[in-house]
Amino acid sequence: MNNKHRGIGLFFIIFLIIGLVFFRPRMMDEKKLAAEQSPIVPTLFLHGYKGSERSFSTMLSRMEDQQWGEKALVCRVSKNGRISLKGILPENTDNPFIQVIFENNRARISDQTKWLQSVMKILKDRYNVQEINFVGHSMGGLTLTSYLETTNGHEAYPKALKLVTIGSPFKGIDQENYFDRNYGAALEDLKVGSSALNLLRTNKDFFPRNLPVLSIVGVITDPSTGDGLVSQESALANGNIVKHDQFKGIILKDPKATHFGLHEHKRVDQLIAEFLWGK
Repeated sequence: MNNKHRGIGLFFIIFLIIGLVFFRPRMMDEKKLAAEQSPIVPTLFLHGYKGSERSFSTMLSRMEDQQWGEKALVCRVSKNGRISLKGILPENTDNPFIQVIFENNRARISDQTKWLQSVMKILKDRYNVQEINFVGHSMGGLTLTSYLETTNGHEAYPKALKLVTIGSPFKGIDQENYFDRNYGAALEDLKVGSSALNLLRTNKDFFPRNLPVLSIVGVITDPSTGDGLVSQESALANGNIVKHDQFKGIILKDPKATHFGLHEHKRVDQLIAEFLWGK
């Protein structure tokens, strides 16, 4: 029995040595390649509550048609936080676009923040992303704000350059029937006076001091009802989180500037392009 055990142990030792010989150089080469790649500055797009890849797909197609950038990478996060990637980040693309898709698109801000942290670590470690822009629609803008407050100054993550929020309810959604006809843990965070929204304001001193922020607000007819779901006041309330000299709010008064029509609005495309890339 002893000789048999020795033989098995010797087999595993040899197997481990072979693995180190063949796979370690490959791992080192991948890390070296990532370090040697030219720095790129992608823009990450994050959907809101109940959102999906379709939330930004037509906007990104229009931006590609304008030659403002190119959709390069889709990061999908499963319900248990597992991340899968589709696409690449080519070095010769001026403005590569990244979409992050949460399979659990009704999760709380705290859960989405953790998942986004994991995505950002991968972007830095695997793709050498050192700097990045952010665009978030609705709840996506809340999650991005939470992410920025919880990671500011941490070298494990890419440095944020600019943030755009689109119809994000920083003071919550003041429509009772909305909560009656929807479901999911995120609804607690979207209510007026929720602990999650209060936490964003409490942690405002952790928000990156020199990060420019653009808040795009839709107003169909009345500021009190705003884009039909989020009031003008609520969508501009991140001005109470961000320092005055960092913040810019633009109100889009248009019957088509509905909550779910904002990311389909060509004027919104232009506002984002001007703010992020000077187009």
